[in-house]
Amino acid sequence: MVSSFVAALATLAVAFLFKMVDFQALVASARVTLFASGNQDGVAFDPARDIPSLAGKVILVTGGAGDLGKQVAIEFARHKPARIYIADLPRDDNGASVIDLIRDAVGDENAPISYLAVDLSSFESIKSAVATFCAAEDRLDIAILNAGIMRVQSGTTAEGYEIAFGINYLGHALLAKLLMPTLLRTAELPGADVRVVAVSSEGHNMAPKGGIIFDKLKGPCEDIKYYQRYGQSKVAIIGLARELAGRHPQIKVVAVHPGRIITGMARGLQKESLLFKATAPISPLFCVSPAIGVRNHLWAATAAEVESGKYYEPVGVPDKETAIAKDPGLSRRLWEWTEKELESVE
Repeated sequence: MVSSFVAALATLAVAFLFKMVDFQALVASARVTLFASGNQDGVAFDPARDIPSLAGKVILVTGGAGDLGKQVAIEFARHKPARIYIADLPRDDNGASVIDLIRDAVGDENAPISYLAVDLSSFESIKSAVATFCAAEDRLDIAILNAGIMRVQSGTTAEGYEIAFGINYLGHALLAKLLMPTLLRTAELPGADVRVVAVSSEGHNMAPKGGIIFDKLKGPCEDIKYYQRYGQSKVAIIGLARELAGRHPQIKVVAVHPGRIITGMARGLQKESLLFKATAPISPLFCVSPAIGVRNHLWAATAAEVESGKYYEPVGVPDKETAIAKDPGLSRRLWEWTEKELESVE
């Protein structure tokens, strides 16, 4: 807590030194730093020691070409699953370079890794990716819903949803819906332990009042601050995990916060946002590497003591979400809204 307090004060001091004009963004950034549960408190978890055998299991990781997703795949690959699918944006080399990086890190040039091209901002791309996956596999044991964006510029998805909400939440909600028959079928197999880990963030506490502004989810929503757009998408992820868990007790579904990590997304914000640029010099005070940051993902995907429907901060620390993110009324409303938006997508 002391280190978080010092880092929060440093965030404020550096930002003021750079004459930040967005005071709300300044306070939000300091608040995330101050009230985080610590970067890797809680359960002592060593992926090399504590991940059980993954023999025969099929795993899918969205955002698998990014810093966190790639590290998740590396750690899983060391435990010899049947196959890992790296689900990320289409690439000219069809993901060959990403697969090579993971295999090199694992030290196994034959590690069973496939690239699954998917753009979470497009329903058609998601449908196509699921069709490709289901044509190749008849089971799915672990789904890590890890992909996400946070950016200053506004925008929309192919279907017209606000870009952060559309990618971070709605794209994953559709992916989970389309993969659910395979997940449930896998859960019926002997010895099955099916997990869905949805990556939220401590940044969910930057959501606007009420958690989610439902009448502003279509269009670029330029009148909502970029960090609020991000925050509400991460509140939604917590709600999605809770609702899926309640409706499908055969599987475990949780939301996780990875910790404070400098990733490609954060480095991009340092270029776009004066606030993030100003605080970049002090980020090593309160950030960890992706190798440390993925421990909460991995624990949630494999540990026996995980409780379905929970939100976990690292590692394995439950129930630290905000009051609005805990609100069952909000998650039910979100579920009903989502079902209506996706009812025609098959």
